[in-house]
Amino acid sequence: MATAYAAAGEAVSEGTTEARLAAFITAQTGGPAEVHDLQRIPGGFSYETWRLKARWQEAGEPRAAALIMRKAPRGGVLDPYDASVEFRVLAGVAGSGVPVPRVYWCDPSGDVLGTSFYVMEYVAGDVPLPWDNSLPEDERLSAHEQFTDALAALHGMDWEGRGLGFLGVPKERTDPAALALDRCEELLERVRMRPYPVIREALAYLRSERPSCPRLSLVHDDYRMGNFVWRDGKIQAILDWERAFIGDPMADIAFSRMPLGGWCTIDGAMAERYTARSGIVVDDARVRYWQVLELLKANLVAPTALRAFADGRTSDLRLVQIGLGALASPAGIAEAIGLGR
Repeated sequence: MATAYAAAGEAVSEGTTEARLAAFITAQTGGPAEVHDLQRIPGGFSYETWRLKARWQEAGEPRAAALIMRKAPRGGVLDPYDASVEFRVLAGVAGSGVPVPRVYWCDPSGDVLGTSFYVMEYVAGDVPLPWDNSLPEDERLSAHEQFTDALAALHGMDWEGRGLGFLGVPKERTDPAALALDRCEELLERVRMRPYPVIREALAYLRSERPSCPRLSLVHDDYRMGNFVWRDGKIQAILDWERAFIGDPMADIAFSRMPLGGWCTIDGAMAERYTARSGIVVDDARVRYWQVLELLKANLVAPTALRAFADGRTSDLRLVQIGLGALASPAGIAEAIGLGR
């Protein structure tokens, strides 16, 4: 159904997008707004990221700033998309001691720009990547410590009191892996285009090996280098919360130790630091379990990406490359669950 902004699924030009964003912000704030210099930031396979400049009214006072828009694609590796989830997570985490960007406005309907999106502050700084040496050697220890401390604060946060239970609370609070596996299986049924026997074996293995979890935390689920902003010797913001869930805090420890996570791993002295600040003991057996589950999730990216392309919801050939590459290399998950021994 057409709206004052756009019909669902309608493609829009950047100039039209600026006008529609300005109208949207005006409606949200009750005062005149302007949007200009809209530019898409390259990279990323989950959400589209756009930088823009805006003028608007806040509490009757004029504001002007650079902002970031996170917009759902029409199809991608995280189907189904709902930008309001990340928006609500960031709003819930704000003020907890975990540095996050401030969020401003959200359109969960997709009526404004064709898919859901939200707008947050632009946090200036560098984003150190796992495969580069952009962070000076003399700043690395401090970055590693702050990275660890932010995770300790996240896992110690009262997620229920902050209204984050909407993410889904495991039926049995000592068994969050069951809900995680249910979601993996539901995703597989929705996107599968062939049998995927190795993924089926991994699901069965992980079902049989579920560990007991003594407490639940908000889990970032992409906690690694490449997802924080560094400036003036400080982590200014933790980014990319679209995969967050309520579950075992060891899942984030596991993710930090994955091969593509870079040198900011939570192990050794940093695991001790994490425990001292959070009161949560690092359980290496549970960490290993969640590393296997993360491998399972990585394997599910392939059919998800291919399904989005096959259904015509995206024309991004990178998704085809990701999908075919992952399907051709199931050795990691097979080895992790003991196939072929």
